[in-house]
Amino acid sequence: MPTDIGRRVMKCLPRIGCVFADDQRWWWIVPSGSNIDVAWPLFTSYAVGARMTDLSGEYSGRSRLPRLIHHPQDDSPYTPPIPLYFMTCHIAGIQPRWSPGDASGPPQAI
Repeated sequence: MPTDIGRRVMKCLPRIGCVFADDQRWWWIVPSGSNIDVAWPLFTSYAVGARMTDLSGEYSGRSRLPRLIHHPQDDSPYTPPIPLYFMTCHIAGIQPRWSPGDASGPPQAI
């Protein structure tokens, strides 16, 4: 998600796992399957099996590579996905909605 939204989300969540950031985006580590039957708001992107390996080619024009900006207080690297989903929907101005088998996800804000 974009940096400005990431800052807003971080202030409101009760528990936060690992969060990575570069100059433009923040990445939240959530458990596998957190995309099932929900569509995250458009300013987010859900990357299944994301890996941060050699990013030097992708980041040649940017001033910084992604870095860990938040480490959880406990042993879990994950941010609970439901509070994260509700907070991102709130910021997007859309109503959280999901149902098994419904790939359409939440409606767009008007």
